[in-house]
Amino acid sequence: MRSILVPTDYSKPAKNAAYYALHVANALKANIELCHAFSLPFENPMLGQTAWALYEYPALQEENSEGLKKLVKKLEKKEKTLWGDEAFPFHPAISYTCEAGDAINIINNTAEKNQTLMIVMGMQGAGMFTRFIFGSNTLKMIEFTKHPLLIIPDGFEYKKPEKIAFATDLDKKDIKTAQSLLKLARYFDAEVLITHIIQSTNEVLQDKEYEHKKELFLKDLDGKICYNCIYSENIDYGLDILKDKDIDMMALGHHHQGFFSRITTRSHAEKQAAHMEIPLLILPEGGHIYF
Repeated sequence: MRSILVPTDYSKPAKNAAYYALHVANALKANIELCHAFSLPFENPMLGQTAWALYEYPALQEENSEGLKKLVKKLEKKEKTLWGDEAFPFHPAISYTCEAGDAINIINNTAEKNQTLMIVMGMQGAGMFTRFIFGSNTLKMIEFTKHPLLIIPDGFEYKKPEKIAFATDLDKKDIKTAQSLLKLARYFDAEVLITHIIQSTNEVLQDKEYEHKKELFLKDLDGKICYNCIYSENIDYGLDILKDKDIDMMALGHHHQGFFSRITTRSHAEKQAAHMEIPLLILPEGGHIYF
């Protein structure tokens, strides 16, 4: 069965993301798997401490699972409130995974085990202390996810997305990403706003080469789409302008950078995630997309 993976540290942003994911799972006819990663008592244990940690692991796992069990009950209660007790409409089944280790590895490994449609994570606003705990893992997931990653701002309540903006430079590599996004948009009967952010002051809209590039990009896209062009001095400012276009969700294709680039600069996706007020969908280049 297809599933949506929801990592949680039991914080308010994480719980809010879980409630949002419940609606998405209902629309996509998918189940929900909650995921929690916890640390063992000793990060660099000696041999005796290792044996102790392994002996105590089941108890630690059970203890850290208590929050997951409570969250499952809350989500199941929310399901009944939204859709009643009948089998129709679809009610997502809710399960959970609780393991010790690095959060990013556990999230990716858990996603690999199932036909995960997307990972849904919460994000608290920039400057807030919680961001440096759970929010930092959200930012790391942008770089290392192999599945679509939907980031939900803290406090954002679900509303059916009617317009999803997709920012692109019209490169061929983004055509497949746009096609995948259109498949997702159909579940919500949403329109996809294909947006090209141009940093040049030249009159490119009247340029035949540009028009040809635009036509090649759009010709194989099947679904409810419209096209938008934004002139901006830089990409991030252009994305800020795009947020004012009455959109319900922003989507970005993420192209994995090399190690040197990662330690010297942050991607546009990471910058946007830290300041988003609407859900941000990251579609990884060459990732596992099953929409």
